[in-house]
Amino acid sequence: MKKLISVLFLTVIGGAFEEVHAQVDCDSIIVEQIRYSAVNSAVIEVSAYAQSTNCVSYPSFILFDQNGDTLARGSVNFFCLGLDLSQTHSLVVLPGAQVPANPFPGRLELYSGFGDSLVCSWDLSAIDLCPPAGCQQAEIYITNTGELEAFEAYWWVTDEDGMQVDMGNFEVDDVMHTHFDTTCLVPGQYVLGFSPFSPIDEDYVIGITESYLRSIGTNTALDSSSSPWELDFAWYGACEDMTNAVPENRWDGTIISVLDRQLNLVQPDGPLGNIQLFSADGRLVRSLHVLSDRTTIDLYNLNPGLYSIRIIRSDDQFARNIILH
Repeated sequence: MKKLISVLFLTVIGGAFEEVHAQVDCDSIIVEQIRYSAVNSAVIEVSAYAQSTNCVSYPSFILFDQNGDTLARGSVNFFCLGLDLSQTHSLVVLPGAQVPANPFPGRLELYSGFGDSLVCSWDLSAIDLCPPAGCQQAEIYITNTGELEAFEAYWWVTDEDGMQVDMGNFEVDDVMHTHFDTTCLVPGQYVLGFSPFSPIDEDYVIGITESYLRSIGTNTALDSSSSPWELDFAWYGACEDMTNAVPENRWDGTIISVLDRQLNLVQPDGPLGNIQLFSADGRLVRSLHVLSDRTTIDLYNLNPGLYSIRIIRSDDQFARNIILH
C-alpha cells in the first residue's frame, strides 16, 4: 500500500499547556508500549502520552530491572508530554547492561526538567521488549536530497540467505521529497535493494522504519557502509532467536540464469515443481508445473524490469528476483 505524507513540524511557543513542576496524577500518563527499536537493538523505545492539559516539561524516561539496576536511559527530545499527543522516546541501553530475557519485571521512571525531577514511577511485572509473533509492518521510503525529478524505481527485500521476502516499486514525482511503500517483516537480518528504471543521480536516500512520522529508522545516509542503492539492516534483531521469530523453510538449490530473453532453471535434486513469475506490481505473468529437473521459459513479450520467481515444491518454496533488460 503506497502513500504520500507531508509533515508539518511545529514549535510550541505558547498555548493551553500548563507546565508541571510538582507531582502529577500518574494515572493520566498512558504508557502504550516499551519495546526494542525495530532497527537498533541498542535502543529501547517508550511510547507514551498524557490524558491532561498539564505538560510534563522536557520529559525523559529511565528503565530499571527488578534489582534497581539501570538498563536504559533516555535523553530529552520533546518540549513536553501532554494533551493526548503520543510520543516515542528513545532510551539507549547502557554499556554492560544485561537486559533480562522477555518477559521480565522492572520499573519505568518519568522525569521532567532535563532529568532533574522524578514525576512518575511504574513497577511493571512483565516487560516484553519484542513485538507479538508474526510479521510487523514496515515503511520503506525514498527521500530526494537534491533536485526534484520524476522517475520510477524498484525496491526489494532479501533475507540473510539471499531469499527474496518482498518487492515493489516507487513512482516518484517532482513534487514530494519523500515517497513510501509498505512491507511486513519478521525479526531477522535483511537487505533492502533499490534500482531505478532509468539512470538517476545519487541524491537519494532509501530507508526503512516502523513509522516515518515517529522515526526515520535507518537509511543509506546513516549507514556509511551502505551503497546508495543497498541497505543492510536488522529488523528487531534482538528478537530474532526468540519464540516470536517465525521459523521459515528455506531451500535454494535451483540454478537460475537469464540469457537472450530466456529464463533457464535447473534443479539438481529432483523435479522443479510449480514455477510462478510475478512482475514488480504483483501481476502473475507466468505459471507452469514442471515434472523434470530443468526448464526454459520464454520472456520475449515481457517488458524490461524487475521480476520475482517463486518455486513451490511439495516440501518447500523459495523466491528470487531477476532484472530483465
